Amino acid sequence: MGQAHDYAKVAFDLIDDLDRLTEVDRVMDRVSATLSDFGYTSFLITGVPEPPQRLEPYILLNGWPKGWTEHYTRSNYYADDPVAAWCRRTVNPFEWSQAPFDATRSPRAAEVMAVAREFGLNKGFLVPIVRNTGFQACVTMAGERPDYEPRAKRALHLVSMYAHARCAALMGCKSDGQRRRVLSERERDVLAWAAEGKSSWEIATILGVSERTVNWHVEQSKKKLDAVTRTQAVIKALRSGEI
Repeated sequence: MGQAHDYAKVAFDLIDDLDRLTEVDRVMDRVSATLSDFGYTSFLITGVPEPPQRLEPYILLNGWPKGWTEHYTRSNYYADDPVAAWCRRTVNPFEWSQAPFDATRSPRAAEVMAVAREFGLNKGFLVPIVRNTGFQACVTMAGERPDYEPRAKRALHLVSMYAHARCAALMGCKSDGQRRRVLSERERDVLAWAAEGKSSWEIATILGVSERTVNWHVEQSKKKLDAVTRTQAVIKALRSGEI
């Protein structure tokens, strides 16, 4: 795209069309066509849960190359994907190459990026989307020679937010955080009170159970959320919409 290209017009033309489209397949085709104008040949619109939750149940629109989703899923790459990991920690759009990881300490992260290139996902750009529930989602895209001009990135930021909102509306997603939960009702109760700063003894008194039972639920929650501490479990439960 040349310097004279009207990025804003491309973005607002898409937004106008999205408001009129009522079928998810049409939305996918329209978004794909617009992203191709910016040099992107593949894209994904999805929720971004905290591992060990898996990515697949949260995908809204899948425009990845044929075979990549299957390989990504079969290899359980989501738990080690550095781009996904950085998305869960920032609210700012970023190029995939800006997602930090240590290839020596995290060889699986390096493997994810290397295999992605084999599927044609050479350079990418990701727009995080944080909902008022605290649950994170994103629109991520890739291509051989994408347009990284600052104005193009700003236009894609706007396009991504509208595309995600339109997909969520058409697919009837009442609440991103409710797509799939891994904690039991009692585990959520315990972490919810822990988030309020209550001790195990106080939670036990409130729920009418023993302190030992409370601590057991905390430990179970930590295992399910892949958390090391109680505080980390609370944070991950909040971010994933569990509580």
